Amino acid sequence: MIGFQPKTIYVDVDDVVSRTTETYPDVVAQEFGKTVSLEDLTGFDLKLCFQLTDNEFQYFFDLVHQSDFLLGFDPVEGAVETLKAWADRGHIIDIVTGRPTSAQDATLAWLKKNGVPFRGFIMVDKYNRPGNDMSLAISKEELSMMDYDLAVEDSPDMALFLARDMGVSTALIHKPWNRKCTIHDNLIRCISWNEIYPMVKELALEEYE
Repeated sequence: MIGFQPKTIYVDVDDVVSRTTETYPDVVAQEFGKTVSLEDLTGFDLKLCFQLTDNEFQYFFDLVHQSDFLLGFDPVEGAVETLKAWADRGHIIDIVTGRPTSAQDATLAWLKKNGVPFRGFIMVDKYNRPGNDMSLAISKEELSMMDYDLAVEDSPDMALFLARDMGVSTALIHKPWNRKCTIHDNLIRCISWNEIYPMVKELALEEYE
């Protein structure tokens, strides 16, 4: 294709490609007898949202990052289809996750199981989690040296980092925990992948304006 320039796209995993957090209220209800709805998760601090003690949260965190649990998630509607369409058109997709490095094998297995196309798989220490193997993950500073044309995120802090600090056009998938995300010119709030899909085409059109 004459003049075609592939776009490089950053795609987060949890709640962007994988239906992750929506499974958590059932886990907390079963394990701790607490009733908390998905809409109640208005912040990114799950320990606070679920009102868990330090020990309870550690147990919960370890439980939801077990391989069998991670492999059981369903894909987000429209995510795999959109990524396949982009990949078929020659665009470059990097899966960029802030999951703990212990989840690497299970995450790769989930991506393969669900047919998610990608060029690179990058683990980033997005949240300064203790215990991460930094031979497997990169820092946010290292991430900031990479070039992306578009990013898809649900974390308000990471979306703002991408939009403001890295200058990346960022699609923020609307979730209860990012309602208060700071507004930025590079940040576009999207309800679903139906709204995200045409963003790559719009980026390509900008080259000819």
